[in-house]
Amino acid sequence: MHSVIIVDDEIYFRKGLIRMIDWEGNGYQVIGEADNGEDALAMIRDKNPDLVITDIRMPVLDGLDLIQAAEKEKLDTEFVIISGHNDFHYAQQAVRFGVLDYVLKPVDEDDIVDALGKLRDKLTKKRQLQERRRMLLSEKQIEALIRGESEGAATEDWMEHEMASGPQTFTYAMIELNNVHPWSDRKQPSKEELRAAIREAVRQLVPSASDPILYEHRRTYGLIVPGLYLTEAGGNVRAFMELLLLRLDERYELEFRAYTGTTVQQLNHIKESYISAKEALSYKYYRSPDRVIAISDVSGTELVYGQLDDDVCRRLVEAVEENDSNEMKQVIDSLFSEFRDKRFSPEAIKTGIVQCVLVICKSIRGMEGDETELSSFEPVINWHDHNVTLEEIRRLLTAFVFEAGDLVGTLYRTYGKGRIHKVKTYVDQNYSKNISLKTIASQFYMNPAYLGQLFKRNYGLYFNDYLQKLRIAEAKKLLRIKDLRIYEVAERVGFNNPDYFVTQFDKLERMTPSEYRNKLNLQ
Repeated sequence: MHSVIIVDDEIYFRKGLIRMIDWEGNGYQVIGEADNGEDALAMIRDKNPDLVITDIRMPVLDGLDLIQAAEKEKLDTEFVIISGHNDFHYAQQAVRFGVLDYVLKPVDEDDIVDALGKLRDKLTKKRQLQERRRMLLSEKQIEALIRGESEGAATEDWMEHEMASGPQTFTYAMIELNNVHPWSDRKQPSKEELRAAIREAVRQLVPSASDPILYEHRRTYGLIVPGLYLTEAGGNVRAFMELLLLRLDERYELEFRAYTGTTVQQLNHIKESYISAKEALSYKYYRSPDRVIAISDVSGTELVYGQLDDDVCRRLVEAVEENDSNEMKQVIDSLFSEFRDKRFSPEAIKTGIVQCVLVICKSIRGMEGDETELSSFEPVINWHDHNVTLEEIRRLLTAFVFEAGDLVGTLYRTYGKGRIHKVKTYVDQNYSKNISLKTIASQFYMNPAYLGQLFKRNYGLYFNDYLQKLRIAEAKKLLRIKDLRIYEVAERVGFNNPDYFVTQFDKLERMTPSEYRNKLNLQ
């Protein structure tokens, strides 16, 4: 709605013009009227209207002088002249003064409505341009403040203009929209729309306040919260921010969070509040249920920049390789419990998630699979480039783990027999080395338990039994054709402990290696 003042020395014309036009229906509101240019100038200074409709011939100060005086004082108001004087000289002067339109009396309703329609578009564009300029100036000045570069008359003038209510407290808050990313079905509001929504939410909470001061960070919106905003919130910044988030929720049904810094007594000290608000944001995962986190909530609590326990990743990859849904859920529970209990920082959580994902990917590639075919792979690798809650990280990881489990199951069914043959061939060729089910499973990127089951299913023996029989069979060959000591035979077939070799030989052959050799010599 654009504001209008009507100026004419004829009261009947003024009142008639006000009654004639559906001002609100055309996007205008008449906020005042005057019968001479001098009173009109004072009213313009006081009410700052968008538009002044004025006659030319008036006592004290005529219309052209009024326009010239307003221009000299740099009053940001547009003018339309309505006059009974069809004089080219007047029209020429009006154009020179930047008058938007020149309408002759008697006024026809349709003509004035058409003129107001054209003017409305111009005034709207002008207001939008002014808002953009103000926004850019505010962002420039806030950036100077939070960088500690706020010295200078320009910044002081801006602070005085923005905070004309006088001395008060100020708190820097950061507003964050979460879980709207390329892999979600949620629609991302435009930056302009979101800025406007935040401003509108503040105006709803504090109708008497001046326009909110916003600053766009890379992933959040900074808001300076003056003390005067907090009247309806009982003087509590947290309560105010919770009310603000509720307004945004009602509009978008999206996941908004907020983080507030320390409260400072002067606007040019807002850098201190900004730094502490950033620190509060770093606790978003540790205090994941909280929609508003104040720096006072986490004072004295230190985040950990450590590493995830390797056992958790090992258990997770084993659960994936066995496609055990219950175990996968339990390990994910353990993983996020560790994040919480050990107070992991956002960077440590990111590293821990990536660590687990890469181990699973290694297992998939070891079975000649391609993890990039998984629809959940890109989100779980790139979530940290977006604002997401801890619950969303958990959802993305869970989706990846379960999809990876299904892929591994398919790969086992497809490549299982071929791979187990490769394992057997490797054992047959390397039985004399220090090998075990665990080391071979690691080498072939397979789960040891699953490898053991697969080996038994295909060859009728457990892996260790097959390895022992193979080694003893080779030992018998050496005992038959080589003049080697018993401990040398043991070493040749992969036994590091001669006594253990003798025990295993006796267990399978019902005689010791020496008895076996003596038996051959007697034949």
